[in-house]
Amino acid sequence: MRIFRRVLAYYRGHLTPTVLGAGSAVAGGVVSLAAPWIVGHAIDTLRTGAPLAFIWRYAAMLVAVALVSGVFMFTQRHLLVSISRQLEHRLRTDLYDHLLRLPPAFYMRERVGDLLTRAVSDVGTVRMAVGPALMYAVNTGTILLVSVALMVRIHLPLTLLSLCVLPLVAGATRYFGTRIHVRWGQTQEALSHYTARLQEHLVGLRVLRAYNCEEAEKLEMGARNRSYVVAGARLIRLSALFQPILQGLIGLTFVAVLGVGGNAVRLGTISLGQFVEFNLYLVRLIWPMIAVGWVANLVQRGAASMSRIEALFAEPPLPEIVTVADEPAPRLGPAGLELREVSFSYARASDTALSKVSFTVRPGERVAVVGGVGCGKSTLLSLIPRLLEPAPGSVMLDGGDVRALPLGQLRREVALVPQGSFLFSASLRENIALAVPSASDEEVLAAALAAGLEEDLKRLPEVLDTVVGERGVTLSGGQRQRVAIARALLTKPRLLLLDDCLSAVDTQTERVILDGLPRTTLIFATHRLAAAELCDKVCVLERGVVLEAGTPAELAARGGRYAHLLALQKLEQQESWPRAASGGA
Repeated sequence: MRIFRRVLAYYRGHLTPTVLGAGSAVAGGVVSLAAPWIVGHAIDTLRTGAPLAFIWRYAAMLVAVALVSGVFMFTQRHLLVSISRQLEHRLRTDLYDHLLRLPPAFYMRERVGDLLTRAVSDVGTVRMAVGPALMYAVNTGTILLVSVALMVRIHLPLTLLSLCVLPLVAGATRYFGTRIHVRWGQTQEALSHYTARLQEHLVGLRVLRAYNCEEAEKLEMGARNRSYVVAGARLIRLSALFQPILQGLIGLTFVAVLGVGGNAVRLGTISLGQFVEFNLYLVRLIWPMIAVGWVANLVQRGAASMSRIEALFAEPPLPEIVTVADEPAPRLGPAGLELREVSFSYARASDTALSKVSFTVRPGERVAVVGGVGCGKSTLLSLIPRLLEPAPGSVMLDGGDVRALPLGQLRREVALVPQGSFLFSASLRENIALAVPSASDEEVLAAALAAGLEEDLKRLPEVLDTVVGERGVTLSGGQRQRVAIARALLTKPRLLLLDDCLSAVDTQTERVILDGLPRTTLIFATHRLAAAELCDKVCVLERGVVLEAGTPAELAARGGRYAHLLALQKLEQQESWPRAASGGA
């Protein structure tokens, strides 16, 4: 049960209802066992020729037992199952909170579909193990112990004969339980593989259709689905074999009791009523014996699922800064930034993403970081708001190390617009006001206009209330990028980081948007040198190293890497103009 430590600890906040629920399970089991005693005495009373009134009295007692045990059954289910739902909610919430704090490297190696399976299916399986399984374990355990005690009172040798099957039941439970644990884990892994691939297909459906890959991927999905079915079938076969074995052992017990007990009645050792009472107790033991297998099945499945969940909790989260009680007053005005010997390497990557990068950005200055694909621009920008941690090196904001700032304060002052402009399936207003949900319509509109969305808003049917669909599917790539910029502008950052997030708009529109941005400190990672010419300073990166830095005019005159890239881009533009003109004719 050590694997369930985390979930069982949640019970501390529900001790009173848990005790009441467990008490109801115990009381319900005890009360229900009064019925065999009543029936046995009724039979013996009938044999003595007692008046009919006595029989009606026993009948009324049976009705009362049924009603009282029903009340206890309702109470135990209402309390214990409800608590298990709350524990499920707590576990899923804690898991989600933990996933939010895991570093980007974790999401680079894990698949979303697998994480969804663990957060939904596996958490639900754990709930069954610590909820219904616990409830039935208490109830059936009570019935088992009390029934055996009452059977001993009637006839000890007959009771010992009945219990001979228990070691066999325990052995079968242990044998099958271990294998069910393994096969349930295999089934969940197969489901994770299927879910992960399905999630990729749904997100990349346009690509599949564009390259006519539907049939090939249909075969791939069919193979993964079959793997899940095969794993599930192996689990079902094992579970299906477990129950008949238990019932067969119980059936043999009844045969033995019928022979030995019938002979005891014939010899007068026990009365007919006691024999019937004994058999009714034995009937009551059938469910506990079967429930042993059912509960063991649930617990083994839950343990397998919990081990998959604990593997996620074992992932180290991003380091947090312990904040003081007095939240510092918000700082105003553009921020200054300095990078000192910053280096960074991704796990499992052979090359260093950044190597001893150093440069300074004065408050209010606009700096372009240029370079080819994979030169380290995105990594550099991710280090500033501590989405990644520099090792070694320091990122200084207004002269202080960003690692000494509370993360909340840091990310209020620094806004990053990444390359992938992710939008939620919500209205345009909700997407822009994501970080500032209390923003007024005027503030949201002002941010949208500053991001160059004025003409686009006029064409949208419900303007800011237009629902953009999942991932902003109803908007163009350029519109999604500008909505992401508006989202960042609404936070009024002291330092704005744009990670090549205007690649889907033309050069002229890019110039208009950059010119219209509020005057704050700006770092703009781009591969377009036309946009870099609008900045105060340019930093050229190549393979994670700063090759040169200076004003656009200085670098163009220096004849280095920047001048070479500038000449190449101008040549490409000159070659593209005649082709465009001939195509237009």
